[in-house]
Amino acid sequence: MPSTAYFRLQANVCLRLSLIASDEEVSSRLIVMAQEYNAKAEALETDTRSPLAAVSQDASSVRRRDET
Repeated sequence: MPSTAYFRLQANVCLRLSLIASDEEVSSRLIVMAQEYNAKAEALETDTRSPLAAVSQDASSVRRRDET
């Protein structure tokens, strides 16, 4: 699964491309894509900070310790 860093990087690439695009429609679409990538990054960050994710991570670390 892609990380928040991946989505942020893709958003940055889209924004940079939108600045050099000669076609206004292409530029607008790239800006929308950047917004979508940023939204995905934020959603992933929110999921990672949720209480269920924390419990899941704790359980995984306990299982790894038990396996050794």
